[in-house]
Amino acid sequence: MRSINQHSKYGYKVGYRENGSRLFVCRFKDRTCREAKESLRYYMTYTVLPNTVWEILPITLSEYKSGIWRDCPF
Repeated sequence: MRSINQHSKYGYKVGYRENGSRLFVCRFKDRTCREAKESLRYYMTYTVLPNTVWEILPITLSEYKSGIWRDCPF
């Protein structure tokens, strides 16, 4: 996993990419970097997805303005 920008004002997305793919599949959205790391660790203990690379990405300003936090969490 690459290094994470730990000072995002808008939150973090936790998700994965399949090997060789550019499509990022978001699984969780968290407000802090610590919560994102805990979500990733918890999710990886119960889920087995072969050939995936897990990432924590900061939420961008454009995603925040488009209403990323208004999505249904389930």
